Amino acid sequence: MKKFYFFLVIAIMAMATSASAQFVQSGANNQSINNNQSGNFFSQMSTDNYSRIYVGYNPTKIKWTDNQSGFEQELPFKHGLTLGYTYGVNIVKNLPLYIEAGANFQYTFGKNVENGDEEDGTTWEHTHKVNMYSLNIPVSLAFRFGFNNQKIEVTPYLGLNFRINLGGNIVCAEEGNYNLGDDVYESISDSVSFSLFTTSEEGWFEGDGSFKHFQVGFNVGVNFAFSGFNIGVGYTTDFNKICDAYGTDGKIGVTTLSVGFAF
Repeated sequence: MKKFYFFLVIAIMAMATSASAQFVQSGANNQSINNNQSGNFFSQMSTDNYSRIYVGYNPTKIKWTDNQSGFEQELPFKHGLTLGYTYGVNIVKNLPLYIEAGANFQYTFGKNVENGDEEDGTTWEHTHKVNMYSLNIPVSLAFRFGFNNQKIEVTPYLGLNFRINLGGNIVCAEEGNYNLGDDVYESISDSVSFSLFTTSEEGWFEGDGSFKHFQVGFNVGVNFAFSGFNIGVGYTTDFNKICDAYGTDGKIGVTTLSVGFAF
């Protein structure tokens, strides 16, 4: 699924680039016909600074170097919600080339439930729930193509993402009715919570295996604005691992599907 989203972003950026090339060619042809038309294709586009506010949904996955299915069951990071702001600053006169910087707050969560019904009448259910709160600071190079007198804008971007993981925990719950023999059953209902960012002998992580508070990642995507209404798709994958525990390590990958307003 992660590869699907990544190639989707690349395909959208490729289509945007292809479309811009066609507009460049069209502009060049029109200029050769009409000598009164001044400037080139890019000079007709706005180079004003801009802002964007958005909310997003974030399919999320941690890629583990070993025992992927096991860690996905115990640390089931699957979803995320984002609230963010981006500001674009023009860096080349008469060219719609920008540096985009901003910040977004991200809540990541997931749940996995396993249950069983044994032949001796034993029934059980194990639940793992995780959540994490992060502050992301993306810094990207962006090119904003404006069409139809800037009513339609396409803005592909590429850059870095700085993630500050503020906190999070895992809740492990167990419920069951266990056959002890001779038709004697014991009912168990228990729940315990561990921080993802601390280690202890009795905690979830061993040694130095807790989650890291700071990560740097690669950021790519594209935004489409229609008279100020904005939709976007992007993908971020971290360079450094978020966790190193139990003989393996994991890196987080986040897809962003967003809606908002550009102004």
